[in-house]
Amino acid sequence: MFESLALLWRRFSPLEERLLAEVRKALPTAAQHIFDAQVGGITLVQRSPPSWSEIRFYRIRRGRPDWSGVPLFPQTGEVRLAEMRFRAAGRSFKSALASINGHIFDLVTTPGPKAVAFLPLEVEGNVNLLADPLDAAVKKAPEVLPAAWENLLRRRSSAPSGAWALHDRTTAYRVALDDGEYLVLAEREGDQFILHRLEPAADGLFHLQHHDGTPERLAGDPEDLIRGV
Repeated sequence: MFESLALLWRRFSPLEERLLAEVRKALPTAAQHIFDAQVGGITLVQRSPPSWSEIRFYRIRRGRPDWSGVPLFPQTGEVRLAEMRFRAAGRSFKSALASINGHIFDLVTTPGPKAVAFLPLEVEGNVNLLADPLDAAVKKAPEVLPAAWENLLRRRSSAPSGAWALHDRTTAYRVALDDGEYLVLAEREGDQFILHRLEPAADGLFHLQHHDGTPERLAGDPEDLIRGV
């Protein structure tokens, strides 16, 4: 209860403050003042319920996101900047900070860190810098697809099939759910998904039958699901 009340008068939880500080130390020196200005400009922190698996950072002005007047990174694409592992309350966690349009945007943590957000944490090893935000030429790195999905794409076109949109290495994207981080391989009308779990790592594919449901292991050939067999 006290922890929830504390967030009424502070922007960041201790967890967010610590992880942002760790990312700052890993950035090139010339990027740190830009990073500081962006952190200082954040007015809204949106934490996904119930476990805070995704934490989004906004600068709100006149009721809408507005980063005008805040220094931006030359890298204006959508990239994962840095990732780290840490321990808290005897559990291991992995976090990744991403930027979009030249500013920091979201912090994805698996498993969801809400239960340890006000507890001491220990960062394991060094923060891994994934992209230089000062390099405007940096592009989003292609995702590594599971072999079963690569085989499916080789058997058929990766263009939309009926109501399903199929993703390849360049279009697959990551989502944070309560039980882990997943790679979206296919989606049907934005409400049904075929997934691959990245963290904690798992073999095979998963099926999410509704965007607010729970992924279940996909039995059989994903082609059958796509065809509606």
